[in-house]
Amino acid sequence: MNFFHISDLHFNPTDKNGIKNIEKICKSISDYKQKGDVLLISGDILNKDFSDYQPIFNKIFALDMPFLCCTGNHDKSAQLIDALAGLYPEHPLPFNERKLDYVCNVFPLKIITLDSFKENNPGGEILPEQLSFLENGLIIADKPVIIMIHQFPLDAGLDFFDVKTGAAWRHDFVHLVSKYTDKIKLVACGHLHNSVVSHIEQTPVISAFSANWQADLDFMPLNNLKNISRPVGYYIHRYDGKKIFSYAVTL
Repeated sequence: MNFFHISDLHFNPTDKNGIKNIEKICKSISDYKQKGDVLLISGDILNKDFSDYQPIFNKIFALDMPFLCCTGNHDKSAQLIDALAGLYPEHPLPFNERKLDYVCNVFPLKIITLDSFKENNPGGEILPEQLSFLENGLIIADKPVIIMIHQFPLDAGLDFFDVKTGAAWRHDFVHLVSKYTDKIKLVACGHLHNSVVSHIEQTPVISAFSANWQADLDFMPLNNLKNISRPVGYYIHRYDGKKIFSYAVTL
């Protein structure tokens, strides 16, 4: 089974270079010799100054594969929920009307998605009731699990994302995942505008590339996060019935 994984599209119709990168990634996925079973989109589908999902959904629909998405810090929860309900009703909708938290159980792996959006807070939030929702899904899981969430839940050694946009909820999330790491095959994230791989116990945690622009790796503090010239890309996570193998594809 092939899970294609993209993130941080930051779509805006006036961003010609960003659209060019997104279209490059969509073409690569479309041309891939083996069709994907599902596309995971780990947040920031739109840029913060744009609110219409129809144009970017049209590009995703053209891939002719089902997709699952989560809310990023640029995607307002209610706005994305309404867009999915109106434009792509096949997508799972949330149990809680305020947050796009849902379970997809139609594939050989169970996918549990959490909505970390919080207004004007890049680090987001995960509420205690959301952690309970996640834990209940893990307890009753009768197949391996992928968790999708926008923010990278670990310190990545990057000043902007660890210091400026880090959030306290990450500690509780990591603690919960560590209790069920025998069930969780992957935590799929975005937010870092880079491919970054780490782990919680033996569970891999992978931030996908941004489909729009790549951020400088600010191991030393920067006054402003910089957009640097680096290939865009995506991941293919292949599940063979026992393990997940993750392949980085750059363009």
